[in-house]
Amino acid sequence: MVPRHELISFALPSTWGWGHGLVLRRRLLGEEDLRLDVLFLRRGILEGMVRRGALPTTPWPGALAPPAITLFHFQWLSQERVRIRHWEESRLFPRAREQAPLVLEICHALTALLPRAWWDPALFRCALRALRRLETGDPPQEVALFFRLEALEALGHSPLLLLPQGVMEKVRQSQELAPPEKFVLSEVTGKIWRETLETHSKERRSPWESSQKGDQ
Repeated sequence: MVPRHELISFALPSTWGWGHGLVLRRRLLGEEDLRLDVLFLRRGILEGMVRRGALPTTPWPGALAPPAITLFHFQWLSQERVRIRHWEESRLFPRAREQAPLVLEICHALTALLPRAWWDPALFRCALRALRRLETGDPPQEVALFFRLEALEALGHSPLLLLPQGVMEKVRQSQELAPPEKFVLSEVTGKIWRETLETHSKERRSPWESSQKGDQ
């Protein structure tokens, strides 16, 4: 038997975390749980598990429905999964929810571009700006166009460099574009956007999977 005074105690790393996250997706898991995909500004996309039994008593019914910026308190289950224990409503986007196809595109794009547990503040802010523009009543077509454009630039692409002279400067100065200019901008951005999503979807894997491949 080891003498008591020779035992060495150590503290395990904290299993709890908290932070604001953008709810991207919500779906049922069996009969008891919800599964959320949440983009945290500093933690990336994590899969959050929520007990549905707690939902009838929550004072923030919209805080778990996309799109919402919600303050979460959670317990780590793995590098990519957490169990959500508490949440508080922070910012909802009721007008954005009326534009369901566009909101779904934004959320799908983020999950396609970002592997789980990776984070990119620039893409987070692109999505937030798009949701805010929808709340202020900007036309959905323009919101979609400029979300794609900003997201591509955040990823290192430069579709504006392919545009006719003068269009790029107008965009950067937030000046009104003529219909032909807007059409060209939409076509160029849309082509690069589709190719980028397709490429990222094929290459997408978690940091854990990447490190395992490197070790082999």
